[in-house]
Amino acid sequence: MKTFYAYARANGSYGIRNHVAVISAMDNSNFIARRVAACVTGTVEVCPCFGRGEVGADLEQHIATLGGLGANPNVFAAVVVTMEPVIAGRIADIIRDSGKEVVVCSCDECGGTINTTCRAVRYAKEFVIKASEQKRVEVPISELMLGVECGGSDSVSGLISNPATGMVADKVVDEGGRVVLSETTEWMGAEESLRTRAVTPELGQRIVDAIKWYEDYIISIGVDIKGTNPAPDNIKGGLSTIEEKALGAVEKGGTRPIQDLITYNGKVSHRGLTLLDASPGGVENTTSLTSIGCQLIIFSTGKGNPIGNPITPTIKVTGNARTMDSYGDNIDVDISAVMTEGMELSEAGDLLYERMLEYCNGKLTTAEVLGDTEVAVTRLGYTV
Repeated sequence: MKTFYAYARANGSYGIRNHVAVISAMDNSNFIARRVAACVTGTVEVCPCFGRGEVGADLEQHIATLGGLGANPNVFAAVVVTMEPVIAGRIADIIRDSGKEVVVCSCDECGGTINTTCRAVRYAKEFVIKASEQKRVEVPISELMLGVECGGSDSVSGLISNPATGMVADKVVDEGGRVVLSETTEWMGAEESLRTRAVTPELGQRIVDAIKWYEDYIISIGVDIKGTNPAPDNIKGGLSTIEEKALGAVEKGGTRPIQDLITYNGKVSHRGLTLLDASPGGVENTTSLTSIGCQLIIFSTGKGNPIGNPITPTIKVTGNARTMDSYGDNIDVDISAVMTEGMELSEAGDLLYERMLEYCNGKLTTAEVLGDTEVAVTRLGYTV
């Protein structure tokens, strides 16, 4: 049985990072979060778009997502900065309920941005010192929740990097861990493949219905999904139809039975493979995977994609040798030898699995080192 070394949390989860997160409650306090993170080594900044003027389900999704980012097992403690304390307080409550220390620093209560920054820096400094005292403990793979993602897909994605990622997903599931496959609109054309893998007929129909909802929505606004997906870069990479793209995309989830389909900010209640109904956009999707608790993301890319998440390490893997030539600085795992040197696909899967364990144990991803990280909460409505 494979193991990795992680930080134990009060709620029984394990983090592969020990971040102190400086979370901006809304876009009008992002600059405070950035200043605090710049002052205190060992912190990461979480700066969303929007947050002010959102109402109803849109506001609730914003709060739940930012709270989920702070509650992620990779976070030791959090400082929430804000203009006003009400929304920030609700975000902090979610983080506090996960057993973490969290404080809110607001301009309304501190008196302007300078005072707020100073107070937040003091709290962040103390949290980082406390975090530094923690030691990693050995835990089984069953304690891992892995998110799988793809972006900048090409024909090689479906032939090499997505299947190799799926092999890793199967290994994690077989060890008792959790794997989350998302990007609902990327499943269009692969409905039957997913439906037949669901553990119940009812779940299979829910998956089909979730995909159909997006298809109907796209048609309702007068857009032809087949005219926009595959995107121009996908077509340049050799993908000709949405079905071809989808059948490659779902390879990331491996071959094991699908246990559940959850909505944005839902709870992963089952071991094994879970589907997450969320946007396919790279920043939005890595945000949604992180907010539900994934400690690690494997991001398969064809032509290349640099984006990572500030909370959850995002491993970039490609099977395209040309991408290694043009985008190699942003790639963590190169398995293009399948295409160029006769490496077996199973060997590529084994290599990616071993590399995944290295990142679980503390190795930094390229996106982390370069700071190529962003968050974005998927919007549901207009700002009012």
